[in-house]
Amino acid sequence: MQASGILLAAAAIMAAATGASAQTSTVTNCMMVCNAQAASCQTSCLVPGTPPLASATTTSNATANTTCLLNCSTSQVTCQTSCARQSPSQ
Repeated sequence: MQASGILLAAAAIMAAATGASAQTSTVTNCMMVCNAQAASCQTSCLVPGTPPLASATTTSNATANTTCLLNCSTSQVTCQTSCARQSPSQ
């Protein structure tokens, strides 16, 4: 009788751990989506540079639109906050 009780307790613990693990994976995947969206957003904030007149090169370094980058970061934090609310520790 005691052995079956121990087995049932072990099974319950494993089931709870598996559920927490699946939840953690869901949160991690959600965070990864947020990061990918932010990276894509930040890439769109780059503006091609214009070379100086009479320069030896035909291109120049790109510049970033600061307002655009801040909006991307704000969206990323909002997204990640939403993901964190799915956390099993909540």
